Amino acid sequence: MFKVNEGVLTFGIRVFNSIGFFVYVPLLSLWLVRIKNLDITEMSVVVAAFTFVSKAGNVLAGGVVNKLGIKNSLIVGLWGSALLLTMLTLIQSYTFIFVIVLLLGISLSLYNVSLKTHISLLGEDERLRAFALLNIAVNVGASIGPLLGGWLLDWNSVGIIIAAIVCYVLAGGISLLLPRITIEDAEKGIHIVQFVKNSKSTPGFFVFIRFIAFSGLFWFLYTQLFTTFPVVSSQHFSGKTIGLFFTVNAMTIIVLQGLYPKIQPKWRIEYWYALAFVLITVSYFILWISHHFWIIFIGVILFSIAEIIWVPTIDHQIVEKKGILSSSWAFGISGVLWGMWESIGGFVGLNLYEYVGQKTFFYLAMISTMIFVGYMFHLSYRKMSFFTNKNQLEGKDWR
Repeated sequence: MFKVNEGVLTFGIRVFNSIGFFVYVPLLSLWLVRIKNLDITEMSVVVAAFTFVSKAGNVLAGGVVNKLGIKNSLIVGLWGSALLLTMLTLIQSYTFIFVIVLLLGISLSLYNVSLKTHISLLGEDERLRAFALLNIAVNVGASIGPLLGGWLLDWNSVGIIIAAIVCYVLAGGISLLLPRITIEDAEKGIHIVQFVKNSKSTPGFFVFIRFIAFSGLFWFLYTQLFTTFPVVSSQHFSGKTIGLFFTVNAMTIIVLQGLYPKIQPKWRIEYWYALAFVLITVSYFILWISHHFWIIFIGVILFSIAEIIWVPTIDHQIVEKKGILSSSWAFGISGVLWGMWESIGGFVGLNLYEYVGQKTFFYLAMISTMIFVGYMFHLSYRKMSFFTNKNQLEGKDWR
């Protein structure tokens, strides 16, 4: 009997899912205003809720995956998303839109946890190849999806949802080809409840909590490009042009992401974070000062370079700073807090637009500047504390 490599299957699932996700999510705020006639406040609440649940749902999805199994969970998550998007095109009630978007976020979480768990259970060689293909697939979807979504939004606004539905159905169909997979509890580390109970005797607890709180600031800033930017720029650019900017973001990451791990050791991680904050702030200023295509183009590239820096660095440091907490719980809890930061970011950005209009990114640049300044003060304080403690150990007193 003909058997397809599981790594290839997961690659195909991820490609179609990523295209389906990116074809509508970056333009969801604009679509809700145009098609569902939501005002800015209603739309910002819906988008913030979707953003939060799509990340926070990762914690809830783990138990469902254990009950249904990986293959069934993949199919339910993907085809469930297609069904919910179909319902979204048919209803006009704000309340029902809000509920469906919440369920959509949970459905996407179920898919993401299922696929991650599946890959983690593959053999070592196959697992490494599958994760590599997974990263490529995400960027393929992020390159094609926004551009396709922008064209469809201009041609027929319902088209972006239909395209997403087709992609989710195809991804679910590929999932049927996967073998039944037994979930093995091979995860090392302790449960989150034990981690919290032992917080006083576990030095790494507060280190981990502080880090995920800090890393959430990047997600707060990140969501401005994908939630606030389409609304702010819709008065100056067509849907396909806005989609092109998102494609530029994805292509920049595809081309340059491989360079960062090679040069990262040449500089302290703290300085890379500072550089990322600077690039984000500059990109916000550029998005505010001009609506010329090539100026915005440069701003998006600078934002993308910042993303190349902070995304893999944060993922890497989560593993370093989780201590004795299991990896699944570390990323699950991180997902909840990151979802909260993204939700707050989307809500703040969209409501800023309602009150200040085209000056939105000026105020966002000011917020980013304050975050950067606060971070530099923190680094300076840590450095001074280090030297003070060192001098005390050496019996010196510089007062």
